[in-house]
Amino acid sequence: MFSIDFTATTKKSIILTLFALFFMSCVFLLMIGSTFHTMSPPDTYLGIDNIAETPVQRVEFLSKLGYNVNSTTEESEKIRIPMEFGDVYSNYNELQKQNGTDLFDYRGAECIRYTYLSEDDDKHINLIVFEGRIIGGDECTVALDGEMNALKRNS
Repeated sequence: MFSIDFTATTKKSIILTLFALFFMSCVFLLMIGSTFHTMSPPDTYLGIDNIAETPVQRVEFLSKLGYNVNSTTEESEKIRIPMEFGDVYSNYNELQKQNGTDLFDYRGAECIRYTYLSEDDDKHINLIVFEGRIIGGDECTVALDGEMNALKRNS
């Protein structure tokens, strides 16, 4: 017959090892879970249908706001809304709140930022798109003393 004699030290080691594995698993699951975004994008932005899956839809959206842009100037970049907002992102989020969107709800979400050149002035128009819908944006100048403003209806 085969028997194993566990000493008190061996039992403590096994229990501590199991506890450490359980703790590390919980931390890992919390980290993974915190990167998954659960917020669904709204159906409108500034009262306009915000479907933005194609360049035509994005330019049409901007046109309804009164911005004159050309889809051939479109640039895109994948971005991730940070989990924790520093000063810069907190200030940017205040612009978004002016239009009824709180990017805090999208922490950890992977989005695409589309940038267009205005045909009327020297501004760049940015749209933040999540799951094919616009959830934010801004108009800005790129000069050193430039400014950034929330998107607005110009028409």
